[in-house]
Amino acid sequence: MSKKWLIKDKNSINEELIKNNSDLNPIVLRLLTNRGLSEKQITKFLEPDYKENLHNPFLFKDMKPVVELINKHLQNGSKIVVYGDYDADGITASAVMFKMLEFLGCRNLDVYLPDRVTEGYGLNKEAIKKLADEKTNLVITVDNAIRNVEEVAYAKELGMDIIITDHHDAPDELPDCLIINPKVEGCGYPFQGLAGVGVAFKVAQALLTSPLTPLLKKEESRGEVFLKWLLDLVAIGTIADLVPLIDENRVLVKYGLVVLNKTQRVGLQKLIEVAQSGVDSKGNIREIDAWQVGFQLAPRLNAAGRLEHANNAYWLLTTEDEQEAGKIAEQLNSTNQERQKITEDIFEKADSAFIEAMAGKCDDKIIFAVWPGLTSSPAPLFGKEGGVRDENVWPSGVMGLVAGKLTEKYYRPALAITDKMGEIVGSGRSVPEFNVTEMLEKCAEYLSAFGGHKQACGFTVKPGRLDEFLVKAKKIAEKKLKGIELAPTLEINLKVDFKDVNEELYEALQKLRPFGVANLQPKFLSSNLQAINIVNMGNEQQHLKLKLSGGGKMFDAVAFFAPEEWKEIKAGDKINLVYYIDMNEWNGSRSVQLKIIDIKN
Repeated sequence: MSKKWLIKDKNSINEELIKNNSDLNPIVLRLLTNRGLSEKQITKFLEPDYKENLHNPFLFKDMKPVVELINKHLQNGSKIVVYGDYDADGITASAVMFKMLEFLGCRNLDVYLPDRVTEGYGLNKEAIKKLADEKTNLVITVDNAIRNVEEVAYAKELGMDIIITDHHDAPDELPDCLIINPKVEGCGYPFQGLAGVGVAFKVAQALLTSPLTPLLKKEESRGEVFLKWLLDLVAIGTIADLVPLIDENRVLVKYGLVVLNKTQRVGLQKLIEVAQSGVDSKGNIREIDAWQVGFQLAPRLNAAGRLEHANNAYWLLTTEDEQEAGKIAEQLNSTNQERQKITEDIFEKADSAFIEAMAGKCDDKIIFAVWPGLTSSPAPLFGKEGGVRDENVWPSGVMGLVAGKLTEKYYRPALAITDKMGEIVGSGRSVPEFNVTEMLEKCAEYLSAFGGHKQACGFTVKPGRLDEFLVKAKKIAEKKLKGIELAPTLEINLKVDFKDVNEELYEALQKLRPFGVANLQPKFLSSNLQAINIVNMGNEQQHLKLKLSGGGKMFDAVAFFAPEEWKEIKAGDKINLVYYIDMNEWNGSRSVQLKIIDIKN
């Protein structure tokens, strides 16, 4: 789909600011001022400080009573259960909470991760009853339960204390228990963007640095050291959950990546090895950055909960047995490969059905991909009759991935829906123009459970209400997106001349890392460039390398899996290029190289 180009440069910068920051590259300075950062904020952004820039965990209004309750149970020798989630954020959050409690001397400790297929997301009464029967005294949730009003009441009826730590959008009615969630109105915390693992870390920070924790009165520094070694887990979960890498998250991830690159966890060491995250394509040792976490490590952790049980990934993060860690890492790698194949197969079927049903047009404002087995009539894929017939149930664990691929291709909100043990479940992904979880709120009469964020959600449809749900969801989308041109917008940070691109600029841009949501790698536009040479690379000629000239300079620009229309560029053609500035290192030599994002003639 052709992208609209939008240059975000505000085209103005305070000359005094440039003068006062002569040590900063002017292009980097312009990038940061375009974000609306003040001089003080720019310094803080470029030089995040672990000790100074982390918020006080006791700003959460419930944090002090949470610390007191956990300490009471620790002193009483109570059984404590960490109740987690099955994605990478929930798994790492579970590991952080477990390791912290273990460090504080809890010996009657367990972790419970629900099964995605048989139990679904969040607390459920069967699990709560099981925990009560096992004499559990305190349940601490991580990355879930902010909507589990009935389940929390049931746990209290059975005599258990419960603490919720979560980061998902909060409903109007909250569970009646202590809650640590930055998105709860009036919670007192200044930053809403924490991942589930970030919230778990704040509880750990409060416990491990507080005089309220008797076990640490004489060893406070030991607690602070242990806390820092949890940051590898925090970085993985934060990056995996696609929360904004600004404010406190920037600090947690920046320092967490330092810890990850020298992690002492044998499970992570083995995962890095099987994912080949510690080496580049040429076999050279490289630093593990946010990209390797997001596209190599996190998908392997997520794969466990998508197709099997998340316990496997959790055990990987907590085991101290090197042989066991190696075995689990290999299993997760294999599961991830299977997950990729299944996801692509379902996406291709759904996409083919969409193309056939819409006759090549995309007029609907929302896309529905429904497993055909959910209806006796032809599957209502994409709101139309006809479509794929497949007797194999679509695994619920990949529905979010399928929805995401449809959203990415057609720039529409998309819901992927299947059968899960007799229940109708689905996941949704969306575009910035449409809040998909807000849509679910308006469809609550047809749903037995739902939750999520603005652009990602999960839900369970009440029996016999699927058609009504789809009709209302479509009406909401049509009304909300009426008159809006749904086409992906490529936001470009700056237009620059080739004469300003050099190794110094590349090095200056590295100070902006780690890149991620709300701190994307800067995209640059250069216009009226001349193609000097064109080379198609790869076994199937799927990659493209251009030598481009402009502003008295010449650079190589590469595109992996380049669209066919780009390969039609000929020597002498003039193009406009959007790109990342990268560095090519080969045989001890370094040279600036551009990574192509988009091309227009």
